[in-house]
Amino acid sequence: MRRLAWFLLLGACSSSSPAAIDAGVDADTGPSPEDHVFGGDRPVVFFRSPEGADPKKPLPLIVVLHGYGASGLLQSVYFRLDKLVDEKQFLLVAPDGSSNKGGPRFWAAVDGCCEADGKKVDDVKWIKGLVDEIASVWTVDPKRIFLVGHSNGGAMAYRLACEPSHPFAAAFLLAPAFFEAHTACAPTQPISIRHLHGTADETVAYDGGTIGLLGPTLSFVSAPKAVAAFAAHNGCAATPDESAPAVDLDLDLPGAETKPARYLGCRDGVATELYTLAGAKHVPLNLTPELGRQIWSFFEAHPRR
Repeated sequence: MRRLAWFLLLGACSSSSPAAIDAGVDADTGPSPEDHVFGGDRPVVFFRSPEGADPKKPLPLIVVLHGYGASGLLQSVYFRLDKLVDEKQFLLVAPDGSSNKGGPRFWAAVDGCCEADGKKVDDVKWIKGLVDEIASVWTVDPKRIFLVGHSNGGAMAYRLACEPSHPFAAAFLLAPAFFEAHTACAPTQPISIRHLHGTADETVAYDGGTIGLLGPTLSFVSAPKAVAAFAAHNGCAATPDESAPAVDLDLDLPGAETKPARYLGCRDGVATELYTLAGAKHVPLNLTPELGRQIWSFFEAHPRR
């Protein structure tokens, strides 16, 4: 795990899947759902379905969005979700962002960013289209479509959550930027949010600031302000409840370094939470091995009502 995190830090700083294997076409039945390659002109390398799953049975879908320069495969493994597909019975897709002439992969998470080889990228449209495409091949439970994102991928998840209409029930975010340009967003339905952020984040500062992403310098708000904005969207209480005990998520830091703050009374039973990791950096190198299960438990408890 520690070695993988270094790869994320240095290379970011896809598992062979059924969808990545050459699609074999049966003369009688045609290609199977397991062999479908999603993404159109941006083929998805990493897609997993539970072994032996019935394509007609409704299944949850988790969409993983990687950090700047990383990949869908690495991000899925980092979040420890890839090993839970069979046990928990969900679909997992982890697409790769665009790049400029083979450069670092990115998500166009805010207006003004970004272009790929001179072409404007509309990742909101592309990701929503990817969800629709998966749902055309597999039976996706429309109440259980979820987002996971780190850094630039987390910022992209916030961008999607800001859309007036989107299919997502909940989002789990690590060290995302919530850009000033989106603070006035007005989603038409609530969405559960759990935002994890280290106070020693050297890339997306916990207290907010600016960041240069493929050229433009963009302002983003503090982690508490980002979560408070969604608490307002979700109709929650004005101030968070901080009575829950601290938990140990970053095993490289002493003791229970993570303090949860939860907004109560949100409409439709959604959760709106900030987990502050005291002393943690942008890419924690030794997160708890239970992280994937914690992500799944959060999602399982918060379908769309």
